[in-house]
Amino acid sequence: MYLKNLTRNAAIATIATIAIIAPVRLLAAVETTAPSSKPLSMGIALSASISDSKGHKLEGVMVSLLDDAETRLTTRFTNKNGNVGFSEVNASHSKVRLRLTGYADQMVKLDAATTTLNVTLKAATKSELLEQLPAHVWAERIHVADERTNREFRINCMMCHQMGYKNTRYYTTPESWEAIYASMANKGTRALLTKETREAITPALIAAFDPNGELGMPRIPEPPTGKATDVEITEWRLADKAASMHDVAVGPDGNIYGVDTIGSNIWRLNPQTNQITEMTHLRPTVRPKHIPLLLHTVLQGPDGKMWFTYAFGNLIASLDVKTEEMKIYEMSYSEGIYPHTMRFDRDGQLWFTISYTNQLGTIDPKTDKIVIYDMPTRNEIQAKAAKPATAMKEVTMQRTGDQVIAAHDEITTIPYGIDVTPDGNIWFSQFNNRRIGWFDKQSETFHMVDTPFGGPRRFRADSKGNLWIPAYAEGGVYRYEPDTGKFTEFTLPTGPGDAVYAVNIDPRDDTVWACGTNSDTMMHLDPATGKTVTYQLPSHVTFCREINFDKEGNVWTSYSQYPSATIEGGSTVFVRIKPL
Repeated sequence: MYLKNLTRNAAIATIATIAIIAPVRLLAAVETTAPSSKPLSMGIALSASISDSKGHKLEGVMVSLLDDAETRLTTRFTNKNGNVGFSEVNASHSKVRLRLTGYADQMVKLDAATTTLNVTLKAATKSELLEQLPAHVWAERIHVADERTNREFRINCMMCHQMGYKNTRYYTTPESWEAIYASMANKGTRALLTKETREAITPALIAAFDPNGELGMPRIPEPPTGKATDVEITEWRLADKAASMHDVAVGPDGNIYGVDTIGSNIWRLNPQTNQITEMTHLRPTVRPKHIPLLLHTVLQGPDGKMWFTYAFGNLIASLDVKTEEMKIYEMSYSEGIYPHTMRFDRDGQLWFTISYTNQLGTIDPKTDKIVIYDMPTRNEIQAKAAKPATAMKEVTMQRTGDQVIAAHDEITTIPYGIDVTPDGNIWFSQFNNRRIGWFDKQSETFHMVDTPFGGPRRFRADSKGNLWIPAYAEGGVYRYEPDTGKFTEFTLPTGPGDAVYAVNIDPRDDTVWACGTNSDTMMHLDPATGKTVTYQLPSHVTFCREINFDKEGNVWTSYSQYPSATIEGGSTVFVRIKPL
């Protein structure tokens, strides 16, 4: 049975041979903390020929250049002819890792005497294969008949981490899962399940994660082919394993700024020098030390400054990257709690969602004061839960363990994503409420729209004013046309086990980039054709969140799985995706 599953197509056999020819001119150089901005060329040219016992070629093999500490990886993929090439390689890249699902990883050391590499990849054992399989092929096996139960489970239990990655598959009894539900409830993230959903989902989880049960082995995803192999992905891993980077954004100085929720510090990457700086001196001191600030979101503003939300700290901040002057805007806990995602309108005014108290916030550019508007709710239960005093009490009860079960599956609305359409309307999503809506700042009125899917998360508007919305509870993306009120579903190749946290619109052509948050992928959707290119990320357990573009059209994101120790390599990562 296992061997049959392993041979997903003619490409995978029990043993495949990869011949990599690498004329190498290794330089005796050691990278300093601030290496030269010009890469040290080693003249490496890699070509690979991969075949099974029948001589069939394999494409989609990840070929990654690593440094000694394995903190920076540069990855390309073999094409349909089995070839891969690197035009320039930094001298600190001393190893090559070869990876393809279904085969055991191979690590090859480069040294000054090496001119040719001949490597044989052996087929993975069953236990190795189970470790390799991405979370979404397990999550798609979690079957519950009731749509509402499935939605509640995915929104609450996949909110901050993947479901189906190896750590979640350890639990095989109802008692162990009950302990996990209670543990997750204590995190203070408002991730609570109702008693009914706990009872329904537990047997489904146990069955889904049992490869020896009735469901058998999970499916094996196809390797990258065609355009999906024509890409270079670079990863910069933080040395601090305690940090948990939530979002990244491209700065006006060309640096990439990441925000650490655990340490509440800003991290700055210079992609030219590979230098990463932890900007601890910028951490706000306006709150007592016992209050976790939880630095959450970063955004480049039209004013050329970097803007930040400190969710638990109830702060908004702007940073002048030239002078490193930080300006702090304080929000009263009695007025609203947990500023979340930010966007600027065409007048340069900042707008942001306030998640725990179901609100929309803005900073008045004339007075620099924070103005807060209460969003509509469906019923009195939601309205009561959104009151600041109630919301703070609920969070405190969760953190102390006094509340571990939800009274209602949609008691909290959770305002989340936000964007501004070309007509100036401020749109937002309510993640746990199956709703989007827009705010007219002239009349100060709200207008609500129900979504035909659960979990609308971080969405974006294209140049025509259409909204592209992740359906987090379904693993898909929808287009919403405000002029007609029409929703159009776009099914993604990774399937229903995936979870799309965020999308962004390429400003050059209105194409859509979407995070395969539960599948370790980044997807590029062309709305004109409906076709999607799926780029496989080189690391396991990634959980990507926000997406950004630099001036060259490269895509930037981060590996933001919680806790960061569960990401392959043990820490959070800056990621650049460069289609070739």
